[in-house]
Amino acid sequence: MIDLSLNEVETLSTKAARGAGFSWGLAEDIGRAARRIAVENDNWGEALLSLAENAQSFAAPDPARAARWRKGEVDKPAETPLCPIRTAALLLDDPLPASALPLTIINVGLPVWFDAMLRRSAMRVARPVGPVTRADVVVEHRAEIEQSATGRRGAIDERTLAALNSFAGKTYVPESERSRVRGAGGGRVDD
Repeated sequence: MIDLSLNEVETLSTKAARGAGFSWGLAEDIGRAARRIAVENDNWGEALLSLAENAQSFAAPDPARAARWRKGEVDKPAETPLCPIRTAALLLDDPLPASALPLTIINVGLPVWFDAMLRRSAMRVARPVGPVTRADVVVEHRAEIEQSATGRRGAIDERTLAALNSFAGKTYVPESERSRVRGAGGGRVDD
């Protein structure tokens, strides 16, 4: 096992999420959520790898479904699991009215990410979610917003770290003589 600082967890997670196809904004949200997961769970690396590998198979919440949530109506399931990141971002960007809570959202993929994204908001997942691939989640009002956790390191095994680094590597600019001439890379400057 390799211990990473929480800053390293967040940075690696952000790059891996971007390499998996998330926008930079969502990737940064994923990095912060990964940090929260790492503080509480030794399996943050496997959770991130699962998110990166399945990112393209999740559905974003459609506007009609989100409108039903805002009205407090019963959710209707879709065939494809909802993206936990895009769903949480939607709720964070445009919070539900208090009258719509508690709300059951059906078939959320990798709900541990949905939970981690909501942790520093006025909403929370009613019951803790473990490492399941999909679940129905109940969103309720949170009386008190959690403070950032500190003081731990994120343990990760070498195989998972290598897989996440391959996703992160997709964010790098390919090497070229032209880029080196323009100052890219360390070259002799870093000696």
